[in-house]
Amino acid sequence: MGCSGRKKSNWLLSFLDYEAMGWPPGRTLGKLCPAGHSWEGLNASLRVRGRCAQCERLRHLKSERKKAEDPEYRARRSAAAKARAARRMAEDSEGEMRRRREIHLKRVMSGKVQQYKAAARQRLRDAGLTSRGTVPTGRQGHPARLARAIRTAGRLPSVAALVMAEQRRYWAEHPAAKAEHARHWAQVSWWLKYQIKPDLRLYNREKSKRRKAQNRGQTPVQIPVSALRQRFNEFGNCCAYCGTGGDMQIEHVEPISSGGAHDIGNIVPACWPCNANKRTNDMETWYRSQPFFSELRLHRIRRMIRPPEGQQLALALA
Repeated sequence: MGCSGRKKSNWLLSFLDYEAMGWPPGRTLGKLCPAGHSWEGLNASLRVRGRCAQCERLRHLKSERKKAEDPEYRARRSAAAKARAARRMAEDSEGEMRRRREIHLKRVMSGKVQQYKAAARQRLRDAGLTSRGTVPTGRQGHPARLARAIRTAGRLPSVAALVMAEQRRYWAEHPAAKAEHARHWAQVSWWLKYQIKPDLRLYNREKSKRRKAQNRGQTPVQIPVSALRQRFNEFGNCCAYCGTGGDMQIEHVEPISSGGAHDIGNIVPACWPCNANKRTNDMETWYRSQPFFSELRLHRIRRMIRPPEGQQLALALA
């Protein structure tokens, strides 16, 4: 009965998670040792790497007591330590001597190799050959000049530098061609800026509309690009008529040709098809005849536009 209980206890001990219990590695619970050292009253012994911890502690104490009673133990221990130190010093000195011998051998061999190379080069020079053992090309008898020319070959100007130098020489002899090139490059540069800068496009379109109003006898004032950009933002940078996005143009609700003023109160953004189709027609009449007519957008246009400053003053006085 007791034997069966002991076997059952040993079987249960195999399921313990010692790592989760926080035990150090190597410490486990095992079957009871022959000396009967139990752990915490259990039918098991505390084992360290398979051996009973209590038995190992008693064995260590017995060994220490025996060593303390032996008067020659300390002398033997000191002699052993001195022997180990002497052996380590001998090994270190042998390693140092071996390293020095290797360094010396490398220096001797390096010197011999350099002497051998120098002798070989001298024999080639005496035979009228290059250091590679080939017959010198170009000027016979001048291998140093040939070698210098090869070394300096990479310092020659590049193809691009040669082309640019030739272009500068040509422009110096033909100033008219240089002026024509400058004019052409200025046009190309301006066209590139016009394509990539929306504010520049808006400025030039406003300038064109202002010139048109001036030719009609008006005295227009320059509208800042910031004011035009704000007006376009009020319509979401989309056409005020059809609602499509893209590159917006300056649209005068009342055309300049019909007496409309070049004023921010008369301007809405419009796409190119709507601006070209409206022309000089009345805005509301034309807009209601379009398939994309929207009462909401018409109301927004009416709310955004206002008469010029002079007409506002006349209406206020009336």
